Amino acid sequence: MLPPIPREVYELYGGLRFWERWHVRLRWRLCPFLQIAGHIPAEGRIVDIGCGRGLLANYLALTGPARRVTGIDKQAPRIRAARASMEGRENIRFLLRDALDLEREEFDVIILSDMLHHLAPPAQEQLLGHCFRVLPAGGILLLEDVTPDPKWKWVVHFLIDRTLNLGRKQYFRALGEWVTLLKRIGFSVEHFPAHRGIPLPDFLLKCRK
Repeated sequence: MLPPIPREVYELYGGLRFWERWHVRLRWRLCPFLQIAGHIPAEGRIVDIGCGRGLLANYLALTGPARRVTGIDKQAPRIRAARASMEGRENIRFLLRDALDLEREEFDVIILSDMLHHLAPPAQEQLLGHCFRVLPAGGILLLEDVTPDPKWKWVVHFLIDRTLNLGRKQYFRALGEWVTLLKRIGFSVEHFPAHRGIPLPDFLLKCRK
């Protein structure tokens, strides 16, 4: 698995219930947050869409004081937990907000981490098109998700995600489909494997407007 959650991040969640703190540790272990962070500029306006309890957003704010980090999510309980982790820091905020309400040139970097497979294909395309429209020229979209290959890792992911998200349908695309879609929208695209050391078939797409 990936490295354990950094102490300075985990300590932000000391007020959560035991099972929530357990989930925070597990999510960090299963998500390539450090690889995503390696593509984030040292300064600028960053939004993490579908931020959950704010793990990645908090890490980016803690390690980049010149960054202005916003986490948004549509689930109120997760935003409440994220807001409780802020501890008065001024370079981070968490909003209960729909991603389609993002405004033009509001952010320099948009992150979509492990969330697009929860949206039906038309909603995926709508959100990615909106991200392209609101980014400034040269802006970056970082898309991290899973692909059906390698097969055994996809099966592990499906079982884990289905357990954690009972009743929610999942919509997967092959990596080549994502690349084709993003290029059609107008992005230039680089892609990287992101599943080394974890039993999940993660990939990372770095898309520039």
